Amino acid sequence: MFTSFDPRAGLKALLIQFCAVAAAAAGASPLTLEQAQDVAVARDVGRGALEAEASAMRDRAVAAGQLPDPEARIGAINVPVDSLALDREDMTMIEIGIMQRFPPGRSRELSRHQLEYHALHGDADVELRRREVRLAVERTWRELDYLDSAMTILSEARDWTRVLIDGAIGAYESGAGSQVELLDARIAALEIDELLIQRNRDRETARAELQRWIGADGGPREAAPVPGHGLATLAAFEAKLDTNPMLRGLEHETGAARFETELIKERYKPAFGVDFGYGFRQGRDISGSSRSDMLTAMLTFDVPLFTHDRQDRELSAARSMLRGVDARRDDAKRMLEARLATVHASAASLEQALELYATGMTPLATSGVDAALAAYRAGDGSLAEVIAAQKKRLEVHERQLRLYADLGVALAEIESLVGAGT
Repeated sequence: MFTSFDPRAGLKALLIQFCAVAAAAAGASPLTLEQAQDVAVARDVGRGALEAEASAMRDRAVAAGQLPDPEARIGAINVPVDSLALDREDMTMIEIGIMQRFPPGRSRELSRHQLEYHALHGDADVELRRREVRLAVERTWRELDYLDSAMTILSEARDWTRVLIDGAIGAYESGAGSQVELLDARIAALEIDELLIQRNRDRETARAELQRWIGADGGPREAAPVPGHGLATLAAFEAKLDTNPMLRGLEHETGAARFETELIKERYKPAFGVDFGYGFRQGRDISGSSRSDMLTAMLTFDVPLFTHDRQDRELSAARSMLRGVDARRDDAKRMLEARLATVHASAASLEQALELYATGMTPLATSGVDAALAAYRAGDGSLAEVIAAQKKRLEVHERQLRLYADLGVALAEIESLVGAGT
């Protein structure tokens, strides 16, 4: 008889029972959802690429804050072309020099801050990727929980239906039953077999998706915790939405755009350079004394006079970029608020539906099977009524499992949007 599944005990007991059986059969410690998420995050090459890019930005920020490399020079000056002699003319000399350039104003400091904000944006992208991976793993994990539990129910229903078939065969052979009832029982068993094939196909697909993330070979799993009730208000979640890494990343990008604007303003100022040279002279002057060496010191600077098609255009472009980033952040926040409201409404309705199933539909479906079976045994009902009641109970149980899985995914998405501890 189909008695091992008690819907009034709740889905939690079923999941715990399933995990215990699976772990015992495998003889190994089952993998938990949190462990699988940690493994997926650790081996995610996309997150590794984002981390490398953020690290590169930090190195560039340090480099951008340094002075340009000094420029050294060495050469011969004022060499007569008729003799190429270095000691014939007074102004002929071998000169060595060094020049150091200084970018205009606070350019180095602003460039460093700009790249630091780009690095912070990269960190936010890393966190966003981490949340996306964890959500993808949990979605697949809970789908597998649903499919495993559904197959457990279907297997028990198949055993129960086979008992009906045996009873129908006995009744038909004794003349107490009809061939139609026997055919109905066999069709019901075949329908359950078909559902098992479909659920097994879906389970293999989900396992393949999970393997993509954690690289496991389909070892034992521990079912995800059954989602609890008591959803917080939408306003409470919206208050945490600013911590979303997508919004934080765009805030950092806004900071980088502001520094870009300030950096362009510095280009209206002249850049300076200091040039020192020492010239070695050979030969002697008219008095017979050795010619004195020469020292050169120069200050160079830019003359930013023609700014209309360079600095002015660059400043206008930087301001437009800043407005664009601000608009993108506003658009992203509206999108996240809409998504949060949608998922929150879905989670709230799922909680209500689960309460309805726990207090009404599941007990009624079970009572319907018991009543139809009792009437059939008493000769007041038909086998078709028993089969119909059993089908209804299967549908109710599967929908309840589906609701639990969907609620878990909805809560996980809310956590992904507003952060842990939701």
